[in-house]
Amino acid sequence: MSPKISAPSVKEHHSMMYTKLVDCAEEILREDGPAALTAGAVAARAGIARNSIYRYVESIDDLRLLVLERYIPGWKKRLDTALEVDAEPYEQLRTLVEITLDIGAEAGHQWLIDVVKAGIGRGKRDEAPSGAQIQARSDAVLNFHRELAGSVVRLWREVTPQAAVVNAQMTRSILDAGLRLLDHGYPAGEVKATALRLLAALVGR
Repeated sequence: MSPKISAPSVKEHHSMMYTKLVDCAEEILREDGPAALTAGAVAARAGIARNSIYRYVESIDDLRLLVLERYIPGWKKRLDTALEVDAEPYEQLRTLVEITLDIGAEAGHQWLIDVVKAGIGRGKRDEAPSGAQIQARSDAVLNFHRELAGSVVRLWREVTPQAAVVNAQMTRSILDAGLRLLDHGYPAGEVKATALRLLAALVGR
């Protein structure tokens, strides 16, 4: 069956169906896991014919990326808003670390990565896709990580000019470790407190 036009215009209908498909994909992924995301499952949940999906997206794997990408504008806005506050560079670094870990705890950082990896690594069980491979498929993901990394380097150049590169890399390691701990169920408060202590150690506080 073809989807009926239920919006004032074809353009609005397309937008509504696009959003509905991404919503359905995320519901399936969260409820049943990455392996359950098939054209048939999405079509059944959306109430449309299987082939109708491809009027709105090119492939089921594209839906995996779209589920991840839908979170990025909100993440970016939170970070941008925090960095616009008039505060000392070190305090901005603390805020950046806290918000990044908050985002990971709320959205399920590793869950989102696993969702995308399931599509990229299909048929290659021994070849786990890297973060770089995921970013290569999505300009939104790539740009978000670039901006985050750029903000960290810029702030460290103001705090410790001579050790900015080293401290920026260490901060990335702190964030990576923190996100992994959150994914394994460690309490967010404990992870954030430890991350902030490590950050303070980089400036001798």
